[in-house]
Amino acid sequence: MDQCDETHIRQAARGDQEAFRHLWEAHHGAAMAAALRLCHRRSLAEEITQGAFLLAWRGLPHFQPGRPFRPWLMRILYRHALDTIEQQKIYLQPLSLEQIGTRDLQIPDERCKDPQEHIAQREEIRRVLAQLSPDQRRVIALRYGADLTELDISEVLGWPLGTVKSRLNRARTLCRVLLEESR
Repeated sequence: MDQCDETHIRQAARGDQEAFRHLWEAHHGAAMAAALRLCHRRSLAEEITQGAFLLAWRGLPHFQPGRPFRPWLMRILYRHALDTIEQQKIYLQPLSLEQIGTRDLQIPDERCKDPQEHIAQREEIRRVLAQLSPDQRRVIALRYGADLTELDISEVLGWPLGTVKSRLNRARTLCRVLLEESR
């Protein structure tokens, strides 16, 4: 675990708001990206992310020292997202291109200079991701949105490591096939 995170966790667990702000700054982007990929609505993703950080703040006294912070936070975020979506009876709809920023989706070819080509690539990726099963989207969101390892994802989702690996592999394969078909 990052020594800086460990220090901030220890201080924040004792009520140091400034230390928790440092944790928020270090992990907010990944948390927001994962939430957006889970719910597809910016306002809801912001609500989920804020709620997850609030739950993390409250849960810090129970955090196990020496463990990485991000997988623990993502587990909180994932469960909070499911609860929030269920409570609000939200039927997930894909975002329009106007609702997402350029940093919200990774583009396979970052060298693309043409803005129209860039938008077309983003839309193609969104279309492909929408065709994945919910479990496949979850592992993709946590692997690429939150930048978690397969082991971290298995902890977040409570799935065996082999299940995470197979779902991630199937999702990648399906994405490749769907992208090839569209060309």
